[in-house]
Amino acid sequence: MKLSRISSVVAAAAIAPAVLFASPAVAADTATASADSAPDTAPDAKPDTQGNAKADDDNRLAILRIIHKSKPGSSVYEAAQAAMNGSPEDRVRFLKEGHELAQFADDRLRTVQISSTAGKGLRKAAVEALRKGTHEALRQFLEVGQYAARDEDNCVEISRILHTAKRGSVLYESIQKALDGSPEDRARFLEVGQYEARETDDRILVTRISGSGGRHLKEAARKALLSDKAEDIRHFLDIGQYEARKLDDAEAAKAKGDKDQENAEEGQESKDVKATSDEKLKQGGAKDVKGAMESNGTTGAKPAVATAGTGSSGAQLAATGTGSATPWAVGGTAVTLTAGAGLILASRRRASQG
Repeated sequence: MKLSRISSVVAAAAIAPAVLFASPAVAADTATASADSAPDTAPDAKPDTQGNAKADDDNRLAILRIIHKSKPGSSVYEAAQAAMNGSPEDRVRFLKEGHELAQFADDRLRTVQISSTAGKGLRKAAVEALRKGTHEALRQFLEVGQYAARDEDNCVEISRILHTAKRGSVLYESIQKALDGSPEDRARFLEVGQYEARETDDRILVTRISGSGGRHLKEAARKALLSDKAEDIRHFLDIGQYEARKLDDAEAAKAKGDKDQENAEEGQESKDVKATSDEKLKQGGAKDVKGAMESNGTTGAKPAVATAGTGSSGAQLAATGTGSATPWAVGGTAVTLTAGAGLILASRRRASQG
């Protein structure tokens, strides 16, 4: 009996180490199996899940930044929105390759749009970038090439305006400064500067015109200069000044007509006065002749302004002074002389008969 118990104790002691070293391995296998079979949503199984969630959150933040910088309606904007609404894999795929492909499509479209409205040099550069067909070529054009080509076109356009500008004008001086300046100076001149210079030249011209016009022209010019709108200045130069000149010409013609009428009336009055004076002179001359004849008898008259003598040498007439009544006085004198000659002849006849 004792021998069997000893044998059992010895057997138990012999297998005890094997049992003790084998137990940890079995426990480990059991724990691993339990962890692998647990669901992803289990709160106790989150090592890898926590890492993936953080990475997806970073991807979401990066895509949101892209959306914020993108233009609504662009390819990048639409692709980013789709990635945000998709799975984590969609977001990873967008950031790895989708963003680049969408940006290439947008850059190509933008290059085409620029070429459709550009000048000769810019259009040529855009077409060349499109012909290469690479994203690098498009990016180089959009970031560098387009600005160099655009400045060349601006120089050509400014030179064209220079040929139409008057030397010494504000526009002419502004063009010279733009050509000597930077690409930004030339772009600003074409966008804003040329219109400011033209308005200044127009205002100077309006001021000159107003100095040589009539009342209506001066008033129209003054109103245009007081306006802050370039359109009002341009309207005066194109239309307003001619309308004002017509009004001034009409007033001048009316004034001239009134003056001519006044002169005509004054001339007629002068004629009437002269006719009256002539009539009075005629009447006065006739009275003088009649008085002279009455003073010398019924058949003769004595001259009032001349003396007549008899003798072998005939008659001598003396008269002094001239005047407006001289013709009538001469006529009266002639009548008087004739009457005197008749008296002398009559006297001689009576003497010879006696």
